[in-house]
Amino acid sequence: MKGRFKMIRIRQALYVMVLAVLVQSSAVAAQPLKSTAATPDDTKFIEEFTGNAQTLYYADPQIKQKALVSDRISDGFQAAKRRLTLPNGTSIYWGFRYKEATTRSVAIYGPDGRPRLLAAVDGVPGCSGWHCEPFTSIEAYEAYTSRTFLHPGITLYVRDKRDLETYLPYFKRWLHAKLLGFNVDCKDPKMADACRFVTQTEWLEIIPTRAYLLPSMRLIELPKGKAADIPLEAFTQ
Repeated sequence: MKGRFKMIRIRQALYVMVLAVLVQSSAVAAQPLKSTAATPDDTKFIEEFTGNAQTLYYADPQIKQKALVSDRISDGFQAAKRRLTLPNGTSIYWGFRYKEATTRSVAIYGPDGRPRLLAAVDGVPGCSGWHCEPFTSIEAYEAYTSRTFLHPGITLYVRDKRDLETYLPYFKRWLHAKLLGFNVDCKDPKMADACRFVTQTEWLEIIPTRAYLLPSMRLIELPKGKAADIPLEAFTQ
């Protein structure tokens, strides 16, 4: 009889433990995605990823000079570095060059904590400030870039063509958030048209974009596909 009661107590204890784990998992899952400040220095990982590969660097509008890809990517992380970690373990990092917010970098890390895709983003505008007027048409976008003398361009770097297919959708979603100015609330009626326009447009066909395979710097074709289904509200600056 004592053995029977002991087994019952053990089963009850196991039931309580399982229930506690399920409740904790549900609470974590219920938490909304939100980007946070990122402080770790990833220079070593970026240097290992890019090696001695070089690229044109438009650090000075008057000078088109060659620089290490690692230097260009690191420059784009000088200020306001942010990180968004997804449930599958993928992490998206981004930032911009100190006092030069139009020079940005994006690094997407796999669940193993290693870089999978790097992006140099130059001159891509975005909605910002209290007097934000988000783009609702290609004409409005082109008029803005022309008026502000911006020359948008995106350069992508991977070490495996399969990684471009896997991680490009995450970059595309980041680009949606960038064009909308981050901190976006698509439930706001004032943003509805802009959110619809930005998310339904294939921006890599509008913004000059090139993808390179490292370390050879061979040009590779951009795969087709939709952006990842990440809430835009998760990207905050």
